[in-house]
Order: sequence, then structure tokens, then C-alpha cells
Amino acid sequence: MSMSTTALYCCIDDFAKIYADWENHHLIPTGRQRNRQGKLNLSESLFIMVLFHLSPFKTFKDFWIYAVEQKYRNCFGDLPSYGRFVACKPRLFMPLCMLLQSLGGQETGIYIVDSTKLAVCHTQRISRNRRVQRRGGARAIQHGMVLRVQAASGDE
Repeated sequence: MSMSTTALYCCIDDFAKIYADWENHHLIPTGRQRNRQGKLNLSESLFIMVLFHLSPFKTFKDFWIYAVEQKYRNCFGDLPSYGRFVACKPRLFMPLCMLLQSLGGQETGIYIVDSTKLAVCHTQRISRNRRVQRRGGARAIQHGMVLRVQAASGDE
């Protein structure tokens, strides 16, 4: 899936406006109100998190140093420090989950499970393996036994 960063940001910004409106009307106020805005708004923070998950970087710190602070520096007005952004990441959990849920599409009842072969044990020891006997899903292949796990859908 190829998408420009501008189109991605527009999509996330539209979602952030809807989420902020929902949050203001449906959540119970805590009594403590922040008087000062942060350096990044919700849509910019979500944009950074989505870019991280779409990037080839394995750690968030490398992504922050080499992508956010260098490549995408001109996309943001004033960036907080790495430590401050990491401290604010738990606040993004709920909006990020709702964003992923809203982008999930329609539920069809048909779900695909990765059928990667899971080598259990050698062919000669398969009769002694209690886990395979309980599952009853082992079959012989050329290099040993393989356990196939089937996931049941909720429609049954």
C-alpha cells in the first residue's frame, strides 16, 4: 500500500478531530484541566506513531533520531524531546486503537490465520508427545512431524 505522507496526515487529522469531539462528549471530566497546549497535537502524535509502524526501523529511538528529527523535521513546528514524547505515548493508546479499528473494514466472518509449519518433534518421538495427542492434529512429512493448529471462527 503506497500512500503519500500528506494524504496519511489528512486522514489521521480528520480522525483526530472526530476523536477529540467524541472524547469531549463521552468521557467523564477529571477535574484537572491542562491550561497549556503541548508542542504536538493529537493528530501529529498519531502521525508519528503510524509512520513508525510503516517504517523499516526496529526501534522507536532509531526512528525518532533518523526519521522524525531529520527526514520529517519540516513537517512539525516544534518537536518535543525523545524522552518527553515517550512519556506521552500512553495517551495515544486509546486513539490509536480506535483508529486501527475504524480502518479495519467490514467484518465478514472469514478470517485467515498464518499456517506456518510448527515443528513439534522428531518422527520417532511423536507417539510420546502429549500435546500432539491432545490436539490430534499431527501429520507426517518428509523431515519429521508438523502440528497444524486450526482457529475456529466465532460463527460456529
